Parts: sequence; structure tokens; C-alpha cells
Amino acid sequence: MGSHDGRPFIPDTTEWQPRYSAAGTLKSGFVKRCKALEQGICLRVESEKTMNIDDYDSRLGVEDILRDELGKILPARYSVKAGVVNDRSGNTAGDIDIVVFNDIWFPSLKAGATSQSRRVHLPIDGVYAVCEVKQTIDFKVLDEAMKKLVMCHRLQRPMTHAQRLVENREVSHCVHGLSNPLYSAIIATNLKAGIDINEMVDRFFLINKTLKRLEVVRAFCVLGHGTVTWAFKDEKNEIRPALFMMEDLLQPIFPAFHRIPQTESPLYALVSDLMLHLYHSVLAPEDIAPSYGPVSPTISVPMSNKTILAPDNEIPSRMEQ
Repeated sequence: MGSHDGRPFIPDTTEWQPRYSAAGTLKSGFVKRCKALEQGICLRVESEKTMNIDDYDSRLGVEDILRDELGKILPARYSVKAGVVNDRSGNTAGDIDIVVFNDIWFPSLKAGATSQSRRVHLPIDGVYAVCEVKQTIDFKVLDEAMKKLVMCHRLQRPMTHAQRLVENREVSHCVHGLSNPLYSAIIATNLKAGIDINEMVDRFFLINKTLKRLEVVRAFCVLGHGTVTWAFKDEKNEIRPALFMMEDLLQPIFPAFHRIPQTESPLYALVSDLMLHLYHSVLAPEDIAPSYGPVSPTISVPMSNKTILAPDNEIPSRMEQ
């Protein structure tokens, strides 16, 4: 119906409200996406297993699948690849199945022969997270995966302190807390027959109990069974996820078991914990080139004070303006 001058009435904009049904559906959209991806991973892995001679081992196909799917879930600023992780002292943890890397601020130390090569060498300084992938896991395989990840934690990784806001800016030299603890996880697509998930979780905890805080493996995920992360109680006695960055470094931590069927998707629990870590993580790339360069100085300087360029006279006055 039009107004008295023939123009349409102004609509009642208070009625322009989001539909609750749509909001309710989208609210759980990410967990549903992770659940669908987890189911897809398991189906693809089962297909790969038919091509394996020994399905006990982790094969390249399974690792490729998980890298591909994790790369779809994480924001585009994070590179997901396989590679050899090294530190500035020349130590290495060897070939890692999944490396979440910052290739915007950090270069690789040695490129692979092709874009798909696993033999790319990466500085630990630019690594956000490392994951070991196992197709079928038991106690022995868990121990092997834990060993590889603990070796990554023990590489020389200079600490980035909590007051660093972005990769190339630090607001102060406060040394409290850190913003670049290494995240590590074990991802298995299946349990070996006859082994209970609770037994695996107990062993995961007991091995971590022997480690220093910043060497602790951060997550253990078995698709279709559950995911273990870490938590602590804050000053209000509320349970919060442990970030290994600030206050939880000074508090006891305990396992947080996201178990099927209480959790819809172990992959969602893992990715949520990883993304929380990534959200708070800031790395420091400023000395990456000299740190992985020659050990001895390679420059020569003039012996005479005559071989200099003096500053412009007007520069001090400009800086005072």
C-alpha cells in the first residue's frame, strides 16, 4: 500500500531480524564441517589401506590425506606441509609428517626438488605446530611418535616473549611469558585391535609426566575415539585450556579428554585447540637470516676514519619537528 503522495511507506526496519533457525544451523557449522571431514578422512584411509602391504605402518597416502584436510580447515595464512625441521645449531628432529609453518615471514632453509617434495628443510623458529600421523596406533607406535615430537620440542627455539604483538614489532622487552611455544600432536586414524583408548590416554599422560613443561606433547587424537588436550584451573577455579604461554606455566595442568560420544568429533576438538594456540602465537623472524648463515663474520671495514659518509646537517632538526 502506498502513502498519500503515491510513494511507498518506509518499511518497519525493526522487523529486519536474523532468522533463529538459520543462526542455530550455522552456530554448529564448524563442528559439522570437522565431523564430515573426519568421516571423509576415515573413508579415504580405508581405501588407502587396501593398497598397503602392512596396514600397521603409517603410509604416505594417509599423511597426504591429513595434510590436505588440515590445510582446508586452517586459515590461509598458515602453511601446512611435510618437512625436515632444523634449528640454528645444526640439530634436526628429522622428517615430520605435518608442519604448520609461517612461510610469509620465514623462508625455507632448503627447498625440495619439487613443490610436493617432503625433503624441504624448515627452521624451527618459523614452525607453529608439528604433528605425527599414524594409521593404526598401539603402545609402541605411540612411544615412537612421542619421541619424534619431544625431539622437536628440544630443538633450540629462541623464546618470543608475551609482549610481542606482531611478527616484526615488540612493544617492550618484558620477559614474562612467551608467545611461541611449539604445538605438537599425534593423530591416529585407528586403534590396534584389542587396545582400549583409555589405556592409550594413560600412557600418553605418564610419558608427558616425565617431561619438562615446554616439552609436553600438546594433543593426542584418535579419530572415532577421542582427543586429549591439556587444561588448568584459573584463580576463579574455572577450567580453562592450557596455552603454555602465560599463567598456566605456573599452574598444574591436567588432561582434558574429549571422548566419543560426549564430543561429536575428535578432529574438531584437536583443531579447536590448535586454532586457539595459533590465535595467540606470535613468532620472531628478524634474525632468521644471520642465525642460519655463516658462523664467522664475512665483511671487511675501512681502517681509516676518512672513509665515511657523514650525516646530513638538517637531519637532527627534522627529527625534532
